Amino acid sequence: MAQQTKDSDRARQDDQEKHHARHPHNENFLAQGGLIAVDVRGEIVRLKSEPAWADNDRHGSSLVKGDGINVALMVLKKGAKMQEHHTRAPITVHVIEGRINFVAHGKMQLVSAGTIVALDRGIEHSIEAVEESAIVLTVGGEQM
Repeated sequence: MAQQTKDSDRARQDDQEKHHARHPHNENFLAQGGLIAVDVRGEIVRLKSEPAWADNDRHGSSLVKGDGINVALMVLKKGAKMQEHHTRAPITVHVIEGRINFVAHGKMQLVSAGTIVALDRGIEHSIEAVEESAIVLTVGGEQM
């Protein structure tokens, strides 16, 4: 299990490095003014218009990033998987469009648009898109 966790952490770090290379402007948005409003539906349209969406099974960007919080939008094609991993802070996953299978504690839960799931830090979890989906992932807490 420890090796599997290390492998999943490494894969997640690789994904994050690729994301940051594509979006170098993702710095501490909140420190720049303290208030942010985001048109999530507009961001979904924007992400789906970019070449990274056409070329991959998922695409995403940070919507809000600040001390102790990161809110990201991800669009997932049917069948896209985020392999099992864990976070250093609590998370929420809000399904905006579509349906995903969310697996935690070895249990799979079908999560549909309009539903939010929450998970404490350090718990292994994974996601698979049952159909084309858009999710807002929030990672927050003291131990980020």
